[in-house]
Amino acid sequence: MDLTQTLPVAAAFVAVATFVVIVRTAGAPPTRWWLPALPLVLFTAWSVYAVIAEGPGGFWPEHVGTAWEVQIWMDLLLMASAAWWLAQPRLRETGSSPWPWLVLVLATGSIGILCLLLWVRRSEARTPEPAVLAGRG
Repeated sequence: MDLTQTLPVAAAFVAVATFVVIVRTAGAPPTRWWLPALPLVLFTAWSVYAVIAEGPGGFWPEHVGTAWEVQIWMDLLLMASAAWWLAQPRLRETGSSPWPWLVLVLATGSIGILCLLLWVRRSEARTPEPAVLAGRG
């Protein structure tokens, strides 16, 4: 079985299912931390395999050839920039420095963004809501 042919279809199915779940739950984050971590682990494993099989710079020739390859590269950069921008207020609320996260995102792309979002979500889950604190006064 050629995984390079079947995995993109499976990944598209998972992405669409994720979008549907998020829309149906009004964007409420899942209470189980491992739900968003599962795709992260699977994608990280595939990425490690790709680096071992093709080398750490193997992605570059795939992004600089045809107009579609350049378009995909630009799309990835725009999505990473949008995710980074949207995550910043939540990251600041955790009191974390953005610099280590920026290095991780620049070095690993989606892996870094997903780790950042899990970190933020974990921090938010541990922090009581301001309304709850006000009620205890």
